[in-house]
Amino acid sequence: MLRDMLLVGFLFFAVFYSFKRPYLGLAAWVWIALTAPAKWAFGFSSSFRLNLTIVIITALAYLFVQKYKSWKMDNLSFWVLMFAIWTLISTATNQSSFSYYVWEYWNQFIKVILLFFFVTLTIYKRLHIDTLVWAIVLAISSYAAMEAVKFGLSGGSHRIIGKAGIIFDRNDLAVAINMCIPLILYLISVTKHFLLKRGLKILVLMNVIAIIGTYSRGGFIGLMILAAAFWWTSDRKMLYGVAAAIIIPLFFAFAPGEWKERQNTVSSAAQEDGSFIGRLWAWKISTLIALDYPLTGGGFHAVKDPILWRYYAPMTNYFGPIETPAIPKDLKPKAAHNIYMQVLGDHGFAGLFIFLMILLGTLRLNFKNRRWAKQNEQAWLVSLCSMLNLSLVGYCITGGNVSLAYFDLFYTIVGLVSAISIHIVRSKVKAKSPAQHASGTVNSQSNKVNLYG
Repeated sequence: MLRDMLLVGFLFFAVFYSFKRPYLGLAAWVWIALTAPAKWAFGFSSSFRLNLTIVIITALAYLFVQKYKSWKMDNLSFWVLMFAIWTLISTATNQSSFSYYVWEYWNQFIKVILLFFFVTLTIYKRLHIDTLVWAIVLAISSYAAMEAVKFGLSGGSHRIIGKAGIIFDRNDLAVAINMCIPLILYLISVTKHFLLKRGLKILVLMNVIAIIGTYSRGGFIGLMILAAAFWWTSDRKMLYGVAAAIIIPLFFAFAPGEWKERQNTVSSAAQEDGSFIGRLWAWKISTLIALDYPLTGGGFHAVKDPILWRYYAPMTNYFGPIETPAIPKDLKPKAAHNIYMQVLGDHGFAGLFIFLMILLGTLRLNFKNRRWAKQNEQAWLVSLCSMLNLSLVGYCITGGNVSLAYFDLFYTIVGLVSAISIHIVRSKVKAKSPAQHASGTVNSQSNKVNLYG
């Protein structure tokens, strides 16, 4: 009952401030999408349409309250829109025996696309950006820290999984945490309050422990890659290198035996691990579907369709470069567990091309934003773009282990990169006066852009 009352209180609070400031509505939208708070309740509030309510209020606030309305489609927005259109085509021509569910999946994904475009419309100041980053961190990293405490108190016996929403699976949760750790590091770099900065540093440590507590091999590999990338881009390579040389051996010495046994199966996964073989089967079937339907694929979650699975199962024995045993006839369909194979089976080679253009376009645009920020002495934006790069790289690499091609968090970050380019970089470049361009003698202080104003 207490949870229901708190949820109702949050709803009224969020509605009030969302209508006054649309960017707060967007932050609430993202928090609800990643947390799924209604699934934490057990009483009357569990049936509330929290996200729908916030979406409607935020849309009305943007139309009638927000004065600044300036938006132009960039290349990134174009590819996201193209992906939405292509998924509609693949859904309309889906090969699933449960067409109704395919349309349900498309309906869910269009909400994610809508979230992307709302980010590009409502986020145009540093204050808005920081608020959105805090919402993401509070949604995922705070839950991860709470679970890390349970993991520590249980001596490593507590297995960490997601609580609700799309990140219920432990592998999905590990990827989400890996994507959020760089965002915490950004908040540390711009936070001036001593206690708050100290708390964020503890939060990073708790998130690292949470990834370990998921027992996810892909999540741990992603964490190592993230740590290596952070070390490579840092200015304190010697300090962090020495710290890693001391901490890593100590960690492995005191890590739970079950955890070490699971990580040791990475090298022999293809031969011995049934879970990995199941993924190979799913990847082969996804590829076979795409070969038969190269433009549109089989529709959302095609590889999980029982009829498609049974039809293509006999063809997997000697298909592809890796030989796998025959698929048991009574085996239930497996998820793709790979964002690239997931899109390939769902939307064909054409859909995969568009998805890859979104990934590459986001990284390219983020590097461009960072270069502009560095030239204009915007230290906070340099830090943010650097951390967004780490988050995106983490998603691209660890995405090979999960079915998160339609993940809200990824499209929120893509929208954030696009919004920075549209409302900060491009608008400030156009705002330079002809006299400044002609003289080239602009004072260094006047070059600094007020992004709070």
